[in-house]
Amino acid sequence: MAAPTAYDEVDYPGWPYPQSHPDRLATLARLFGMAPADPARCRVLELGCGDGANLLPVAGAWPQARIVGIDLAASAIARGRAAAEALGLANLDLRCGDLGSLPDDLGEFDYVIAHGVYSWIPAPLRRALLEACRRFLAPQGVAYVSYNVYPGGHLRAMLREMLLMHIEDVAGPDRRCAAAREFLAWVADAQPDGQPDAARSALALEARRLAKRSDGSLFHDDLSGTFHLCYFRDFCAEADAHGLQFLAEADFFEMQDQDLPPAARERLAAFAPDLVAREQYLDFLKERRFRQTLLCRSEVPLRSELRGDAVWELSVSSAAEPEIPGVELPSREEQRYRGRGGAAFSTGEPLLKVALDELRREWPRALPMSELLDAAAARCGLKAGAAQRALMGDFALACYAAGCVELHLRQSPFARWPGPRPRASTLAIRQARDGRNVTSLLGSMIELDDPLAPRLLPLLDGTRDRAALLRALRGDGAAVDRCLEAFGRCALLRADPPQD
Repeated sequence: MAAPTAYDEVDYPGWPYPQSHPDRLATLARLFGMAPADPARCRVLELGCGDGANLLPVAGAWPQARIVGIDLAASAIARGRAAAEALGLANLDLRCGDLGSLPDDLGEFDYVIAHGVYSWIPAPLRRALLEACRRFLAPQGVAYVSYNVYPGGHLRAMLREMLLMHIEDVAGPDRRCAAAREFLAWVADAQPDGQPDAARSALALEARRLAKRSDGSLFHDDLSGTFHLCYFRDFCAEADAHGLQFLAEADFFEMQDQDLPPAARERLAAFAPDLVAREQYLDFLKERRFRQTLLCRSEVPLRSELRGDAVWELSVSSAAEPEIPGVELPSREEQRYRGRGGAAFSTGEPLLKVALDELRREWPRALPMSELLDAAAARCGLKAGAAQRALMGDFALACYAAGCVELHLRQSPFARWPGPRPRASTLAIRQARDGRNVTSLLGSMIELDDPLAPRLLPLLDGTRDRAALLRALRGDGAAVDRCLEAFGRCALLRADPPQD
């Protein structure tokens, strides 16, 4: 039996990470010319999986997938196994194991995930992690590794050193966290009264940011014994030494330079002759502190340049809203849109404005690019041809690069609209009984901010129609309909019928 770890002593909060979802990894791999495995039937390995919170929605969405999670903390694995058993997830295998001595019989995996591990383990284990990525990765597989980087990490590392000095004589996790929070509050408030946030020191703002973290996160992330930072270039050199190459960032928009002035983009091209150098210089400009990097085997050929024709094997989703509602869609009047992350873009092309309207109505359901083109062309009274295809392909790729749309190779199944007897995700039902934070079928965290939602969600087991729900809740129909619509918008409703 493994010896207790610090993660057994203090629980680390488990969360789903959409940026590591197999659909995201497969989509980027396909864009860059790889032939990734279909997420619906893939093999996933997560190293440092904790209680499996990141794997539960993947296993639940795709019963034909094989999912394995490994973590050193026995208590976290026990919690994850209990959740998997309660949800009937026979395809999820959670194991207690050491990264430095992984068994040979694990097999081959299409996607290997290591979120929040690399920067918090000693150098030998960091090498073991990259070796495991190479060792277990399928020929067309993708590995996701997140880690702390310079130059943005300098400030966090500096504050961490101050915290460790302040609490060096304090024993016990609870007392150390309490003393750290007292110090953070002191740093944050040691500024002249009345100053806006913009005028406060960077250190004070960083102290406020850290103070918002849970005790588990603070204890394991910033008060930990190991806190490794590196430059992106050096991480890539280490990956290369293990037979791995840089594929992309999990957030594709992070790789772009559209916000730079034209002269700065030209200078960037002169400074950075290759992709790794370019990403390193973008880290300098963006003061990046954390990366979510995708790797693949070094021998895999990759596209060096993306074009709009790369998106036609994919589906697209978007919730981008027009800043000024009411503009005539078939007209050529310029319309400005804003995506969920705040990024803005404009177009006056009727075909593209209608396509965005289609996507907004279907959100978060993704539409195949060909289906979207046909629907938009029909509404515009056009016959979709090569010109329209090229226009929409280029636009979709540009919007994806700006973070205004999402592309998908295989979106997890869910019901956009409630049926006669709505059925919610079994994972979300289980979570709603304990709190207001639930996991969607797309692997994102949703907060149930409507007071009725935590009461309604556990009733959606597929046995009740609208009338039965109203009787059970003694609520008004408009409130129930509002919640059901929101559940559809948040991908909390299952698409498959209940099993008899």
